[in-house]
Amino acid sequence: MDSDYLDNIFDKAVKGTALIKNRKTLTIDYVPEKLPFRDEESKIIAQVLSVVLKNGRPSNLLVFGKPGTGKTAVVKNVIARLKKKSVEHRVEITVTMINAKISNTSYKVLYDIAEEIGINRFDKKLRVHFTGLSMGEATDRILEYLKKNNLHVLLVIDEIDSLVDRNGDDVLYSLTRANERLLDSGFISLIGISNSLTFKDKLDPRVRSSLSEEEIVFNPYTIIQLREILNDRSRLAFNDGSISQAAINLCAAVAGKENGDARKAIDLLRVAAEIAERERDNMVNENHIREAQDKIEKDTNYEVIRNSTTHTKLIILAILKSQTGMTGDVYDKYVSLCNQIEHDSLTQRRVTQIISELDQLGLITSNVVSHGRYGRSQIIKIAVSSDTVTKALKDDNFISILL
Repeated sequence: MDSDYLDNIFDKAVKGTALIKNRKTLTIDYVPEKLPFRDEESKIIAQVLSVVLKNGRPSNLLVFGKPGTGKTAVVKNVIARLKKKSVEHRVEITVTMINAKISNTSYKVLYDIAEEIGINRFDKKLRVHFTGLSMGEATDRILEYLKKNNLHVLLVIDEIDSLVDRNGDDVLYSLTRANERLLDSGFISLIGISNSLTFKDKLDPRVRSSLSEEEIVFNPYTIIQLREILNDRSRLAFNDGSISQAAINLCAAVAGKENGDARKAIDLLRVAAEIAERERDNMVNENHIREAQDKIEKDTNYEVIRNSTTHTKLIILAILKSQTGMTGDVYDKYVSLCNQIEHDSLTQRRVTQIISELDQLGLITSNVVSHGRYGRSQIIKIAVSSDTVTKALKDDNFISILL
C-alpha cells in the first residue's frame, strides 16, 4: 500500500500552526491547583478530614454530584494539601484511591486496597492474592495489617455507585464496620464519590447510616461559571491570540445548556483546537466549536448497536420490551424473540455475560435492588434513547420484523 498519504498527514502536522502550548491542561486527568467556584465544598471536605491531624478518625463522607461538577478534582486537591500538612506536623496517614469503574468487582476493590496500603509488598503472610481468597479472608488480612501497623487510612472510592450497581453493598458493609474490629489500633475513614444522587437508596439501611456520616452535594456549573473556568483553562492551554472569546462563550453555552459538565466543556474545547490545527487555521473560532460538537455528538451508540451480533441485538430488544427489567423476565423475552425468528437461543449464563458486556459499554444500566430479607434482584434498563435503539435495529432486516 502506498504510504505517501500518511507521510503527508504527519508532515502537515509538523508544519502546521501550533495553537495549543500545553495539551495536558485540556485532558480529563489534569487537576488545576485552583478550582474555581468550589471553595465552599473544599472547606467542608477539609473540615471533615482535618481531625486526622490530631490523630482522630474523620467521619465517613459521601460526595454527590453529576459528572463534570469537580467532585474528584476537589477531593484530590484537598487530600494533596492534607498530606503536605501531615508531613509538616509529623502525622502519618495512608491515602488509598480506588476507582470502582476500574476495580469493577468487590474482590478487586479489596485487592487494590491491599496493593495501595503496601500489604502485598511488605507482608507475605497477609498478602491478598489477585485470586484465590474468599471475600472474608481478604478483608481479615487487610484489617489485620492495619491493626498490626496502626495505620490511619483515608480510603477514597470514586464512582462508588458503580460498585454497588454491579456487586451490591457487601464490601461497603465490611469496610464501614471495620473500625469496630480495629478498636484503637488504626482506622479506616471512607470517602465515597458518587455520580448518582439516588445512590443511598440502593444501600442496606445499616450501610447507609454508617457510610453517610457526612454528606456534600456538588451542583452543576452555570454557563457564567463555565465561561470563567474555560477562560482560566485557555490561558494555560493556548498560545496568545489562538482562541477567540466568542469561541469560549459558545463552548460554555453549549455545555451549560446541556448539563453544566466542565469536563465536557473542556473536551469540546480540545477537539475544536485539534480541528483548527488540522485545518491550519491560526485561531480557534465558533465554527470550530460547532464542528467539534457535531463530531463528539456523533451517535457512537447507534454504530455499536448496529454492528452488534444478532444475539446481542435480541438481548437489547428484550431489555427494551421487558416491563420489569428483572433478569428472569429479560431472559424469557429474549427466548420468545428467538422463537419468533426461529433462532436458537443462548444459555442464561451466556446471556448474563452479554448483559455485563453491554453494561461496560454504557448501553445499559444494571442496578441491584435490595428487598430486605427477601434478598436482592437485578434491574436492567436501556441507558440510551429508545429511538437510537430502534433506529439501529431497523437497519437489520432479520431483527426489524420484531419491532
